[in-house]
Amino acid sequence: MYETYNASMWKPLFFLVICGCMLPAQVKRPPGEFENDRVMVQSAVFNDRETVKRMIGHDFDGTVAVVEITVTPRGGEPLDVEREDWTLFSNKDAQKAPAFHPSQLAGQGAIVVKETRDGGGLMAGNNPNAPVIGGIPGTGGRPRSVGDGGGGIGNSASQAVGVGIEMKNDANVNPILAGLKAKELVYGKTMKPVKGLLYFSLEGKHKLKDLELWYRGPAGKFVISYKPR
Repeated sequence: MYETYNASMWKPLFFLVICGCMLPAQVKRPPGEFENDRVMVQSAVFNDRETVKRMIGHDFDGTVAVVEITVTPRGGEPLDVEREDWTLFSNKDAQKAPAFHPSQLAGQGAIVVKETRDGGGLMAGNNPNAPVIGGIPGTGGRPRSVGDGGGGIGNSASQAVGVGIEMKNDANVNPILAGLKAKELVYGKTMKPVKGLLYFSLEGKHKLKDLELWYRGPAGKFVISYKPR
């Protein structure tokens, strides 16, 4: 009686062990890589000033991260690869940086921002919450924010009424901009692997283990981690 009961207890357990051994092992991808049935991505992120300068010709005061990436379509269908698909995220401080167009980092036209007040004065200072609209054109400088949030110049005590933006063309050709465009990831529909660089504005120092590359596009939604395994 005891032996029969004991055997009946072990049969289900033995069956579960065998099934568990037959299940496929979880795929452990190297840092910077991802694949599904629509795409395979291989990438590496660089955010130290020396490496960034060597790759793109300027260190942008240490505020730019560069991702070297190869995108390979899968499934026998063309994949539409676009700049807007990519976002660099930092777990350190929750910075979320969209991929920048080269002209946002080193544009050819100067951007002049003026914030007017009812009293006729101008505001001076920096507002960390202001939206980013471009770089320091013609110089290879990092992106700057629109609007000001510091002290006033003149009669600026009244409420702000708007932000004026003026564009000034620079007749000088910017070699940094040309290099950024030449090295950028190739965009558009493709059935072949495409390789190039993505550019992100990233304030502060960040370790590679804190960074993630987010994808939201035709191949789905996924996160690429750079944390060593």
